[in-house]
Amino acid sequence: MLKRLLPIFLIFAVFSTISFSQGIAGSERYSYRNSQSVDIENIDVSLKLKDKENKGIGFSSNTEASRLSSGNTDVSTDLNFTNSFRLKQKTSKSKKYLDIYFHNFYDSFQENYIANLIGHVHFGFGPNFFLGPYLDVYADSRSTKALIYNDRFIEIGFFMRYYLMKNLFFEGRIGYTRQIDLDSNKINFKPMLVYFNRFGDAKLKADKTSKTSLYIDIYYAAMYDYKYKNAFLQAMLQQVIRFHTKGYSYVENYLFESGQFDGRKVDYNNYFEIGTGIRFKPNVMDFPVIFIEPTYKVYFFGDRKNSFQIKAGFVFNIWKEI
Repeated sequence: MLKRLLPIFLIFAVFSTISFSQGIAGSERYSYRNSQSVDIENIDVSLKLKDKENKGIGFSSNTEASRLSSGNTDVSTDLNFTNSFRLKQKTSKSKKYLDIYFHNFYDSFQENYIANLIGHVHFGFGPNFFLGPYLDVYADSRSTKALIYNDRFIEIGFFMRYYLMKNLFFEGRIGYTRQIDLDSNKINFKPMLVYFNRFGDAKLKADKTSKTSLYIDIYYAAMYDYKYKNAFLQAMLQQVIRFHTKGYSYVENYLFESGQFDGRKVDYNNYFEIGTGIRFKPNVMDFPVIFIEPTYKVYFFGDRKNSFQIKAGFVFNIWKEI
């Protein structure tokens, strides 16, 4: 039944995207202002553990983990990134700020509830340079030591981020990880290079002049993860039409395309994914965004079967000066 509904979802999303493209071509608005610096909130690219004996059960978003089976040096991973990043406009006087990200959803393919909590404290040290501690917690409702769907972990450490350009930054992380189901403690180091941009006008609050916002998000990342001894490339394109209802409340329809490759050609890490979705935010500035998102994933290597899944849950994303 779900597979029969997929063409309907995709046709609706494509129609919205075509309408969006026509609207943005005539728009005079641009989301970046020369008088303000633009930063991005909560782009977190993480790795996910896949148990080689799970036979294709698990897929997760925004996970960072690894698994080395006893007597087996193969590490099977799946990596995805959150589609819910947003652009922040802040004054140049902002030197300290806190960001908290909480992503909680149900995955129909895994039949599993998955949650990820990430927090950063940013301290500015000179132009475009930030240091601070971070906390990353990942959990799900089905993983056990005998059968791991997603590697559950708690990680704490420090990060360094330097903006080479307004939309391009380098980040290095070093952290201490407790992997719950593997009963393992590890030190991890991960350098990454990230480019992001937003085209269009994504207003946070409705006004009298317009009830519709149209924008496109693009995202690219390259990284090396020491735990896996593996390199990764990612790309994502998202087309969004936002219908403002009242104040901070809105409904969004979006279409996204994403792809990923790794250096070892592990089947779980090399895929193309297309999906559409609907998001809703109530009229409270710092309130979770509720979403439902059907997606289809195509794998490039190995004998892994393509999969269709529906994800439904909420995203809480807050950014505060301290």
